Amino acid sequence: MKFRLGYLATLVALSSNAQETNSVREKEVSDIEVITVIGTNQKRYTVESTESLTGFPVDFLDLPRVVNIIPEQVVLDQKITDLSEALRNSPGISLGDGFGGTNDDFLIRGFRRNTVYRNGFRRATNFKTNLSNVEYTQVVRGPASITYGQVEPGGLVDVVTKKPLFESRISGEARLGSFNDKFLLLDVSQSISERVGVRIVASTQDAESFRDFTDISRDTISISSVIDFTESTSLDLSYEYRDESRPLDRGTITVPTANGREIINELLDIPNSRRFGEEYEVFKSEFNFAEATLSYAINDNWTLKLSGAIESSSANDLQARPVGLAIFDADGPITEDGFIIFQDPSEIAPILGTATRGAIFDDPTDQAFLLRRTDGSQDQDIEVFYANALLTGEVELGNTNHRLAIGSDYRNSDTTRYFVSTPYTNGVSEAIGGDGALFNVNNPIYRNLVDSLSTENVPLITVIEKNTGVFINDYIEITDKFNILAGLRYDSFELEGDSPVNDTDQFSPQLAANYNLTETMSMFASYSTAFEPNTATNTLTGENEAFEPEDSTQYELGFKAEFFDGNLQASVAIYDIQKSNILSSDENDLPILIDGQSSQGGEISISGQPTEGMNIIAGYAYVNAEIGTGNNSSNRPRNVAENTFNLWTSYEVQSGKLEGLGLGAGAFYVGDRYGNDSNTYELDAYTVVDLSVWYTLNVKNLGANDTLRFQLALKNVFDEEYYSASGGDLRISIGSPRTVFGSVSFDF
Repeated sequence: MKFRLGYLATLVALSSNAQETNSVREKEVSDIEVITVIGTNQKRYTVESTESLTGFPVDFLDLPRVVNIIPEQVVLDQKITDLSEALRNSPGISLGDGFGGTNDDFLIRGFRRNTVYRNGFRRATNFKTNLSNVEYTQVVRGPASITYGQVEPGGLVDVVTKKPLFESRISGEARLGSFNDKFLLLDVSQSISERVGVRIVASTQDAESFRDFTDISRDTISISSVIDFTESTSLDLSYEYRDESRPLDRGTITVPTANGREIINELLDIPNSRRFGEEYEVFKSEFNFAEATLSYAINDNWTLKLSGAIESSSANDLQARPVGLAIFDADGPITEDGFIIFQDPSEIAPILGTATRGAIFDDPTDQAFLLRRTDGSQDQDIEVFYANALLTGEVELGNTNHRLAIGSDYRNSDTTRYFVSTPYTNGVSEAIGGDGALFNVNNPIYRNLVDSLSTENVPLITVIEKNTGVFINDYIEITDKFNILAGLRYDSFELEGDSPVNDTDQFSPQLAANYNLTETMSMFASYSTAFEPNTATNTLTGENEAFEPEDSTQYELGFKAEFFDGNLQASVAIYDIQKSNILSSDENDLPILIDGQSSQGGEISISGQPTEGMNIIAGYAYVNAEIGTGNNSSNRPRNVAENTFNLWTSYEVQSGKLEGLGLGAGAFYVGDRYGNDSNTYELDAYTVVDLSVWYTLNVKNLGANDTLRFQLALKNVFDEEYYSASGGDLRISIGSPRTVFGSVSFDF
């Protein structure tokens, strides 16, 4: 395994120094002879409250909205490293293409994400989020503009990072999996004094995959600290660095047939391992994020938080982009290696035009060729500055108690990049003035495109975004059972750069009511709004375009309940979302504005511990989403499944000789989805089943909570073949086959 993390050695040394603070423990480390069995701390599966929608903590039954929590322990039990896989544990989420599998891409309640949030900050850089430094992930359902600003109405995902502990703790993991997947994690927390704590988390991964010429490498290091100056004043500091390289893999393609478009792998004997791209296709990125939060308790009722963050990233991507499809008969005028056969140059355009516009794939002997080009964003740099202020407290007015959050936030984002592209291939040799061979998907010949791009004489694309927002939330406790949440936010958005200047001012209200039927049951109703400025990148020119902003509203009704002394939580919700000015893309992946989109549906979520040692996360969602595209206003948006279901349950033996033995099993179902907004073809439904088994041992004499854990995980047990998402007719993502992971982890 390639170790590019020299800091891992430093962390090992740090962990050794931490152990030296206890000389008795150091002496006993070398004599681990007797072991007793112990289970996982059950509290690692729960997050009791959230402040994501209000600015202050609200308990599960009292919050008049739905927020799903995915804790770190579930991620460890399922052997997950990426956010997209973790989101399987939340109902109603479908995946998108994710720019060839290089970044997070998902849809909630039928609407595609705009970004991933990090500790409440709207992250500007998009990549596949590594969960090594994530304490838990929260999925906020429905519009959440009040505290988050610009969002999609379906909801958002906010990852909450690990915080320092005021104790000495060292944990880590070594993992080996199918396709030469190797992963190492080290997590060190150390108390410097009674008022200062430090935590360092580092991980490295090097992996291949079932797809040809794939090499994934990712390194992360996170450093955080907390300083309690006084009982009322504290400072939280954190820094995260990540370095990642992964293939930009566009998957497979569809071809037009007499029955509509169909995936070519299902028509021909094409293995799922085959790439229709090139070995040089890669997305490389570096990411830095530093944040600081000063908390000051003014008195027993009021607290002020001042937060600031700086985000800095750089990236380069290069791809062999498929821009067209040509179909020829078995004896058509083209060679196997992709050159058109012609007698006169004037014949080239008619031959290619007939093959790309009028031909269909109606015989197994037909030949499919891709018109491709090399393109990519080069020297992309993103610099973002964030500043937030939040005042929270309580005040009594008459017979009512008001919990208030008054906040403001500022975000300044500056993005620069070059977009470079070559002409698309036309099936004519470059030696005689053409642009190169077409790509034969059934008999591929690689390396017939240029593998590098120069930025010389290419204009620099610059985009500057400035966002300012202020909001107030008032949680009114009218009686012991009846509460009202009222809020209002004002946003100002400015876009500057090479695209037209786009200024937007917007008010976003929310109103919700919650009624506690009993001590363990409640019901709620809510009205909320969201908006998002519309900007997009033209994939042919690389330039940014500005459109009218999106506006959306949601009406929601819900019911919540707690069982087993509050250890199991359940929620049911139905909703109606209406959105106008939808930014979509046409068949050539070019940005267009469509009339609108609506989504109605319902969700059921269950999570918790019904009995000691048993854990469950389950959900079902029905999504009836429609898009407005002129005369086809009843079309469903692509990648949105009408039905999804998720179930993960685990059990650890709590006593006896098998104490510490754990078993986990999960099933994740995604229904049929359309592969494009015109609904000309479908991606079939699929179910993935996962299994996991582990054994946790207490290392005697090190400490009561010092453990070793051995685990074996099997994903996609039945080797289901499926297509996880569509990025367009020529970009169909292929799901992972059966994989096996073995790991050893420790927690001292």
